[in-house]
Amino acid sequence: MNTFKRTFRTLASSCAAAALVCTLAFQAHAEMAQTDVALMQQMDAASNDKKLQALEVYYDLHVSDLVVQNMNERRTGAMFAVQRAKAANKAQNVIAKLDKKAQAVMSERAAKVEQNRALRVRLEEISGLDFSEPLVMAPDAPMDMPMASSAVAPDLAAAQKQAWAALLVAQDAWREERLILLDAQQRYDETRDVPIGDHLRAMTKAETAYAKAIGACRLIEARIAVATGKPLVDVLGAL
Repeated sequence: MNTFKRTFRTLASSCAAAALVCTLAFQAHAEMAQTDVALMQQMDAASNDKKLQALEVYYDLHVSDLVVQNMNERRTGAMFAVQRAKAANKAQNVIAKLDKKAQAVMSERAAKVEQNRALRVRLEEISGLDFSEPLVMAPDAPMDMPMASSAVAPDLAAAQKQAWAALLVAQDAWREERLILLDAQQRYDETRDVPIGDHLRAMTKAETAYAKAIGACRLIEARIAVATGKPLVDVLGAL
């Protein structure tokens, strides 16, 4: 067999193996509920109390994933700060201060990772489903606030208004931070004299607050749906 054929077969085998791995990974990934609607569909036989418990933890887990992402970014920034100080031959007390800060960040990150793990375990216990992999499809922000009917209890109606007000505030902050990041990225590409890491961490922080507001909004709509006898899948799917 000539060299070309051997190379071609090697490449073909590698591509086939990669495709198989991707296919298996996709199948495993697809089995895990990646949306609140899918979660409710897979928990169809569960009680409404169980479904609401699962939704609350599910939304918390989305927020926790972003918190861990932010901690990863902070850890990277803190470690780079120590490395830059050493490379610039900064005084030992300066390096020691930066190193202490990096250690504190890593300790905080470890605690957040443990909280994330505990949420996964809790969600698996409630739902009976697998949540060992990261959630990659964040819940959508509802487009419009549904009008609460007169059948909705006053406390739920008040909670709905409060959740929607918080959502609008978080959404505006997220949009503003996104514009700031886009501008920073453009300037960074041109000059490299921009603390892009700070902007990325600020963006993740805004995303976290936005995700928390979205989850709170969708959860109150789920509570209203249960209270008024509407199907959770239909209500969440329409948001």
